[in-house]
Amino acid sequence: MLKKEFMLELNGIIGTIHTYTRNPFMVGYTKELKRAVEGNDYEMMQIVLDKVIDWYNQEMDKIVTDDFVINKSYHEKAYGILRAYRSELQTV
Repeated sequence: MLKKEFMLELNGIIGTIHTYTRNPFMVGYTKELKRAVEGNDYEMMQIVLDKVIDWYNQEMDKIVTDDFVINKSYHEKAYGILRAYRSELQTV
């Protein structure tokens, strides 16, 4: 996945996360992720992506089984995009 494609998806990913949680750590991570992407800070991108992916690793089962979460497919898409871009950064 190219950086430009990731940037195109980033606001949707952030919005999806924020509809599910107001966890101050996640809010901070998503803001920092956007700054890191815009500033071409690849080291920070890797750090923050790891934190957001770890959060999704812990929350995904809850998200997909919660009857009150109506945008489950958006979370699955966001999680997939985050993992794909993180994987891409490892090859850079």
